[in-house]
Amino acid sequence: MVLNPTTTESIVEAQAPAGTGAVVTACCRERGCEVPGFIACAYVDGRGRSCETRWCSHHAHKVGAKSYCRRHASTVAALGGKVNDPRALPVVDHRGASLVNWVCTEGHDALREAVAAELRPGEVIFDDHTVNVVRRPNGSRRWEQGWRIGDRGGLTGRVLICVDECDDALISVEVGTSVVACAVPPWITRRRAHQEVGAVLDASDRAHFYGFLISQIRHALAARR
Repeated sequence: MVLNPTTTESIVEAQAPAGTGAVVTACCRERGCEVPGFIACAYVDGRGRSCETRWCSHHAHKVGAKSYCRRHASTVAALGGKVNDPRALPVVDHRGASLVNWVCTEGHDALREAVAAELRPGEVIFDDHTVNVVRRPNGSRRWEQGWRIGDRGGLTGRVLICVDECDDALISVEVGTSVVACAVPPWITRRRAHQEVGAVLDASDRAHFYGFLISQIRHALAARR
């Protein structure tokens, strides 16, 4: 995951911080890195479970005063102030919040343009700047982020990128109250299959993925007219 450079930064210490009593039991978890993992990910989920990964100074990431693995740094940055609420935190092995934020960040310009193209006269867009968590009728949680649509009379619609607690790889797109698209991002499909591809094919796969989401968003918004 690519981290927001305004909220996260790589740790630059060259060795375990003096006086911390850091214990190195394995190498850094970054693929191909053989440097000792001095830095433990600080993420603790709402159930009290901690991330057990350890990282070297070049592959750990810092959000505020704490150090995290890449996924959990992205999760913490995505949730913003809600990270202090245990009810908002995904369980330690769930990518929900970070995946929602990734899709909304990487695809932001094209997705927002799709929403803007289908606005009705007098409507404007309001961006969600962090990932929100909502409780579903069945008690499960969903992480969502996107764009609200409104006019002088109030909110008139919404377009949300969502990941449900039951499947942390499945992206769903909700326009209004209807789910208009569901898809597993291609980079997750390839990772599950242990497939590596070149930059050109990766870019093509991502373009098709976002193109599918955009076409469904525009079709659903156009139907409001």
